[in-house]
Amino acid sequence: MSSSSKTFQLKNFGLPLIRTVDDLAEQTHLSPQLVRYLSYRANYLYKRYEIPKKDGSMRVIAQPSRELKAIQGWILRNILNKLSSSDNCKGFEIGCSILDNAAPHVGANFILNVDLEDFFPSINAPKVYSIFSSIGYSKSVAAILTNLTVFDGRLPQGAPTSPKLANLICLRLDARIQGYAGPKGLIYTRYADDISISAQTIKKIMNARSILEQIISSEGLQINRKKTAIQGTMRRKEITGLVLSDSRVGIGRDAFRDIRAQIFYLFTNKLDDFARINGLLSYVYSVDKASCRRLWNYIDKLEARFLYCSAVGKLKRPLAISPLTISPSGLATPTYKPTL
Repeated sequence: MSSSSKTFQLKNFGLPLIRTVDDLAEQTHLSPQLVRYLSYRANYLYKRYEIPKKDGSMRVIAQPSRELKAIQGWILRNILNKLSSSDNCKGFEIGCSILDNAAPHVGANFILNVDLEDFFPSINAPKVYSIFSSIGYSKSVAAILTNLTVFDGRLPQGAPTSPKLANLICLRLDARIQGYAGPKGLIYTRYADDISISAQTIKKIMNARSILEQIISSEGLQINRKKTAIQGTMRRKEITGLVLSDSRVGIGRDAFRDIRAQIFYLFTNKLDDFARINGLLSYVYSVDKASCRRLWNYIDKLEARFLYCSAVGKLKRPLAISPLTISPSGLATPTYKPTL
């Protein structure tokens, strides 16, 4: 591709024109010397640590230095977020959430959940380079941008650019899976390393599992078989932590009861972690507004019952959730008809 063609392509994508290190330095308001240093010494600018996974194994996190994270943030905002991922990709995309990932599967009889093992480390530097090169950047600029976003030749789990780069690199994976799933009447979504396929018959799911294994392997990725499961009519259907029924998706009965119990402990002084409970309430509001209304009905009744408790007023109500009105008899009644 000629230089003029690359320039036209970058303009067409709405991307910054970067031909040299000096251009990148000017765009990011950093000195050329610092940009070169961050690019050439990036492998030494990460802090590595481990956090435990649910299965007991350890997840390696590579946290970039403040300066490196800042330029990665610029690359994310000004380059990567202007590029489109596939419609099947619901994770780490602006305007998408785990609710968008689970909702398309409501009403399915069978769900196949597949976890991709070591997702970010499975994506190497050449694949990252191909993204920057394919959108129109020169070899030297694509190499610099790659250096700034990989660690030890792989996508680091901890860099702000890694999720979006992974989504862009998985465009072909998504296209291949959707190319199989669509004509078969299957629903396919992916949230980062969590793949979900749903169907009305077990035969379609079993066939899909076999094809899925072939596609994933040929894309250089591996399936974590410990986290691969088929959920049918006799099992609770769950996708990325949300529970599906025939007509809706939400947090599920067990999670609702657990959160409600923790709220009660706040009002009986057995818990005092208001920030965490507020975080849980915010999460529930984002994925299951019906359950959120029920929880706030419960909170309103507790506040009326424990009028002088220190917990009163410390939980943050979403503006869209109306408070209950307290009658002279002390009974709480809703000012709206809750959706259950």
